[in-house]
Amino acid sequence: MTKMIFVRHGQSEANLLTIFAGHTDIPLTDLGRHQAENTAQFLKDYSIDAVYASDLLRAMQTAEPTARMHGLEIIPDVRLREIYAGDWEGVTFNDLLTLYPESFGILWRTDCGRAHPENGESVLELAERIYTEVDRIAAEHRGGCVAIFSHATPIRLLCARWQGYLPEEISKISFCGNASVSVVDYEDDGSYTVHLCGYDAHQGDMATCFKKGSV
Repeated sequence: MTKMIFVRHGQSEANLLTIFAGHTDIPLTDLGRHQAENTAQFLKDYSIDAVYASDLLRAMQTAEPTARMHGLEIIPDVRLREIYAGDWEGVTFNDLLTLYPESFGILWRTDCGRAHPENGESVLELAERIYTEVDRIAAEHRGGCVAIFSHATPIRLLCARWQGYLPEEISKISFCGNASVSVVDYEDDGSYTVHLCGYDAHQGDMATCFKKGSV
């Protein structure tokens, strides 16, 4: 069994401005940095022996307090990035509704598992990338405890997988909040034991998430 801890990045400048960031490299806000510290405190009693993060700044900055607390270096991993959003990169949600009323306004918001940003990566392509990489990390650290810092759509896909849904069915799963924590045991027989999924109560009044109906 491998204990896997998944953390969505803290509030980013893109979150604050309601921009679809994707692979666009945008830092945390001051609040996001406080959220990262709160998450590090929440994880202090876990025997973490490796810390991985998407190489994008908002994930690396979220991982830093946890890595520091456990005396570990962050392993940056491009395969843990958010979906590549193509023509949607850096565009506000409101503008996306106007520019892409079908692909964003309807498909992304109501049937996300079948969405495909124009000139970007499909959600199904992202699922293959994320599932493959997380399985690789779990196998490499079998018997250990690993913290992985990633993004909203990858973690949404993982939550769906742990609950027995296909990637196409992720609309049944809500996006988790900023700097939220999911803790899952990856069992040797290929099954999952979920202890936490999108938990953010440790953030108290600092908790933030996507506004209802925005994505």
